Amino acid sequence: MLKQHFCSTSATELLSRQNTLAVMPLNVQCEAFGHGLIATGLEEASANSINEVWTVNGKVSRGQSNHCYWSKTPDIICVARWLSKDECENIEQHTQIAYEAMLTVLDEHGFAHPFRFWNYLPSINTGDGDDEVYKKFCTGRLHAFEKKRIAPEAFPAASALGHHTDGAVFYVFASLVKPRHFNNHHQINAYEYPRQYGITSPSFARATALHLGTASFLFISGTASIKGHQTIAEGNIEKQLNVTMDNINHLLATANPDQCELVAIKVYIRFANDIAYIRNWLDTHYPQVEAVYTLADICRKDLLVEIEGFCA
Repeated sequence: MLKQHFCSTSATELLSRQNTLAVMPLNVQCEAFGHGLIATGLEEASANSINEVWTVNGKVSRGQSNHCYWSKTPDIICVARWLSKDECENIEQHTQIAYEAMLTVLDEHGFAHPFRFWNYLPSINTGDGDDEVYKKFCTGRLHAFEKKRIAPEAFPAASALGHHTDGAVFYVFASLVKPRHFNNHHQINAYEYPRQYGITSPSFARATALHLGTASFLFISGTASIKGHQTIAEGNIEKQLNVTMDNINHLLATANPDQCELVAIKVYIRFANDIAYIRNWLDTHYPQVEAVYTLADICRKDLLVEIEGFCA
């Protein structure tokens, strides 16, 4: 019912297919181009022409409302909202505005249950202390959730990364049916982090499970080398990969009620010099899993790699 692929097929051709929910081209643009096309500003790590595509069973309809673009089927909806370069100057306020707009569109279409968010921001590590872009984003997001009365136990899986161009984009998948959200027993809940990580903690679950018809899915949030709330193995890419995959494997074992298999990963790499090593490491450990590699800034300056997963 829902599938994730990475391919070199053009975005135009992919969007011409009735069952394409959304296409995310991996290039260096972050701006609204049209219905179903979500340009994030992320760059494919080896500068290849790759598109991420999500497909569904059945025909997709598309539209625009409340400054958001949406694509939907009777069972699932994708809603995207961009921020301009100028809006990103006040990332906290405009994150809240954008999130409220997306959640309003979900309400208007009757999709009460967001189950996966993606967030791509410029200069995510810029700013000292509470003035860091990521921390201000987290505050804006939480305020929107609070205004819409979304409690911490209903926070869905999410990723938040930095790109190297202007503008920001947020997008969400939501369903008619209620998902199940899970945390990692080896980590403090993100929304309960201590004060050192900002005025407000990050608002997401480590994984979200969803059952649609006869199909089951698990969405694993952006996962990195963190135990408890602390970064592990600063500066050591091999050890960070080991801790990251330990966390992912723990979620597969404990937050996976339908025993879904890991079928695709999206890898975010801070430094280009680490691309070859990370690719070889993951090819060795997960040879059957489809993967795409991107250059991105991770939400903490001491993290070198982050990996998210889709399981079906």
